[in-house]
Amino acid sequence: MIWTRAEGSRVWDENGREYIDLTAGFGVAVLGHANPRISEAIASQPVRHALGDLAEADVTRRFREALPWPVKLGVTGEDAVEIALRTSLLATGKPGIVAFDGAYHGTGLLALAATGLERFRAPFSSWLPGPVHRRRYGEDPGELPKDACCVIVEPVQGRVGSRVPPLGFLDVLRERCDAAGALLIVDAIFTGIGRLGEMWPGSDVADVLCVGKALGGGLPLSAALFVRPELESVWDLGREDVYTHTHVGNPLACAAGLVVLEEVPLLLGRVRELSDRFGAAGWHGAGLLRTRRQNAAHAIRSGVLVIPIPAQAEAHALMQAAPAFTITDEDLDEVFARLSRH
Repeated sequence: MIWTRAEGSRVWDENGREYIDLTAGFGVAVLGHANPRISEAIASQPVRHALGDLAEADVTRRFREALPWPVKLGVTGEDAVEIALRTSLLATGKPGIVAFDGAYHGTGLLALAATGLERFRAPFSSWLPGPVHRRRYGEDPGELPKDACCVIVEPVQGRVGSRVPPLGFLDVLRERCDAAGALLIVDAIFTGIGRLGEMWPGSDVADVLCVGKALGGGLPLSAALFVRPELESVWDLGREDVYTHTHVGNPLACAAGLVVLEEVPLLLGRVRELSDRFGAAGWHGAGLLRTRRQNAAHAIRSGVLVIPIPAQAEAHALMQAAPAFTITDEDLDEVFARLSRH
């Protein structure tokens, strides 16, 4: 499918067909497509590209200052995960990673090693770093291996269908990390910035919190947030930044990010209202990361865009919703009506 126009929670394809969008572009456009404030912020920037880690734009500095903890910025969500994992190695000197079945952390080799989905890992298995110690999501991992530098976990697992752990799971991981001298990395790339009804899910237990997707309001932007501020200093490795990208701290993305940081806290109550509506309609998950046992192709034929969740058997196919926080009650009424038709 080719999109030719997107506005609010509506998308039009190359044939002129209109859809109600429950994807927000994989959870990115939380303020709606073509949000006017974001568009204005981007258009008004006097600097469109600076010099990355050597000379950043004023708006990038202001964006850093608006975040609640020290930060190392990235471009993709996988960048933030990579930074967090490398921080753990630098801080502890140990190479082992504890990760979970069903996890999705990105497709760069280090993040891919921690990812729990074999279909992504298998083609590159001979190149994957490690050691990675796999545990069952939602269960106490027990005493951590001696070589563990970190545990990496999602507050809710997105790629396997909005999988919610038992209450207290993250607290148990915090205790295990404390006992082993390991860092706890919370990967809130998909779930952070309001999707679960809170800005920074897992920040009460995390050493490093990874956020992305929604952070840039539609432009590529991610962040590894040092909830334990002293961890920022492990990157003091000389005059040159040893982990950077040409587009780190891009001024346009940071301008959009400032709007997101201002607007999303005002919508958290609305996220919780919408979450209740999805729950009442039979969608499982949490917040506005919801999944239903129905084929995504049916939704698309009905004029509703959803995220397909692959399954081995067609009867087990799932579709996922990660809509904009600004979706209207009228649009949601229409979505539920369309999806109930057979």
